[in-house]
Amino acid sequence: MDLYQFPDVTARMPFLADFDDAPTDQEVAALVALLRPRLRNVIGITIGKGGQGKTTLASNIAYMLAEEQAGRAANGKSAKPILYVELDANGNGRREFGLQGGAFDDDGARLLKAITMDGDFEVVRGVKPYLDSTVSGAKLGDLSSRISRISMAHGRGANLLLALLLAQVSHLYRWIILDFSPGDKETQRSGMAAATHHVAPIMDSDNGTLDGLSTLAQLLRRTRRLLNPEAEITAIAFLGFAKRLEEQTAQLEIVRTKIEDQLTKANLDPGLMLDGFVRKADGLAALCRNQGRPAREMAMAAAGELKDLETGQFVPRPRDERGRLVEPTTAIKLAGDYGELVGDLIRRARARNSVLRGQDEQGAVA
Repeated sequence: MDLYQFPDVTARMPFLADFDDAPTDQEVAALVALLRPRLRNVIGITIGKGGQGKTTLASNIAYMLAEEQAGRAANGKSAKPILYVELDANGNGRREFGLQGGAFDDDGARLLKAITMDGDFEVVRGVKPYLDSTVSGAKLGDLSSRISRISMAHGRGANLLLALLLAQVSHLYRWIILDFSPGDKETQRSGMAAATHHVAPIMDSDNGTLDGLSTLAQLLRRTRRLLNPEAEITAIAFLGFAKRLEEQTAQLEIVRTKIEDQLTKANLDPGLMLDGFVRKADGLAALCRNQGRPAREMAMAAAGELKDLETGQFVPRPRDERGRLVEPTTAIKLAGDYGELVGDLIRRARARNSVLRGQDEQGAVA
């Protein structure tokens, strides 16, 4: 694991130099058209309500995709790493990967400078096999205000700074997972301008969750019109719901019915809801976060199958706060839930990308 600086990333602000405080739709559209083909491997995780498990979902998606790439490499196939980018100053992404308080934890200062001040773009390389990560924290709390100040001179082009940054490194990664704040409109708008595929996590059954989903849909409509015509909800994922005999209970059935009604009224496809869901396992989920192990890695460790990358030796089986060994079966089932969910999500993203590439080809012929 090391801190890596991308050598060929150029300054982003010059791209906005021709924008005044009210750039025309044509000016913005011309820049967006250059960016979109480079950002179709960017998946955004967000919703308009806190406490829905977005960082847990984002980090587990990133880890499982990285594990797939590591497996490809081990079998002699082409492989690229995964990049996890967290924009939430209050998020736990650095804890999920064991970075909090470590040598590379700068509280989000590097990422803030990279997005808003043309600073060097640096990531922590190899936080897990085939997985790189940025670091968030309190200093990234200034992101929204800085974007707002830039927008006073360059209008909505300021919300394209993140997209301009990621577009320059996207070819180095198989997928980029973007985890961004639900309550910060400027940050959320910037994330939506960068990501092609959006995943909305749902953890609660109250009406506030429905409001959060509605807020996300409204922001996406505005983003499509002004900053990213390809931004869409690709999937709605359910986390932390009980399973009985490996099936959903009435609680999740009720939530699905509510969301189906909401989607239908908004002329959206109820099929956006993923069939698979992540079971309720609060204690194990907290342990994963506290020990810096995503669910799949925790399952491997609990089963005695996880090797230390440096020594090649199997790591000791993990224990909970009471010193008890983590029960492998529960950990394996939780990891299996994430595996099913991620598989479905990526199939959808690849299908959408195929359609978008077809549109590119039709446009080129026209």
